[in-house]
Amino acid sequence: MTRRLTSALLAVLLSLQAQAADKITREDIQQVIDVTDAAARNHDTAGIGEHLSARFVKIVEFPHDRWMAKIRLDKKKYLELIDAGWPTIKDYTYQRDSTRIHIMPDGLSGHSYATITETLSLDGTRRISKFREHAVYALENGRPVITKISGHTLVGDTMPVPKQLPLKPDNSGPADRDAVP
Repeated sequence: MTRRLTSALLAVLLSLQAQAADKITREDIQQVIDVTDAAARNHDTAGIGEHLSARFVKIVEFPHDRWMAKIRLDKKKYLELIDAGWPTIKDYTYQRDSTRIHIMPDGLSGHSYATITETLSLDGTRRISKFREHAVYALENGRPVITKISGHTLVGDTMPVPKQLPLKPDNSGPADRDAVP
């Protein structure tokens, strides 16, 4: 009887240890974020693709006329689009702010929320684009990957960079554009 109880207890402990190895962690997600952000800064499409799930999907909402438009891209199409886009832009910067990471109670997946700001020159015009991102992560073949990115372009935040107005002599703010010096 003691032998059976000991064997059963050992089996349970080993299975718990195996399950713990199959759980995603905040550190796993942060590592994926760090690597894919670096790949984006370096225009490395393959580096981004390496951390996307085989079933990856990206859903983007953006303002179009009076409506919000929505597009859905699978992994292949998403990587093709960003790869084709790199040569068309200049002076590219990428910044992630306000990142929050959450692990689901079962430990099998996690989520991150962040604001992505991209600044670039396209056809001679400087633009700033802000995107509120929600990403979902899971383990695939033992590796943490992104399974889904969804979000929306922040209304009013995708625009040419405004020209800087000269400061008032006391540096308290912009001078009136129409003021005569």
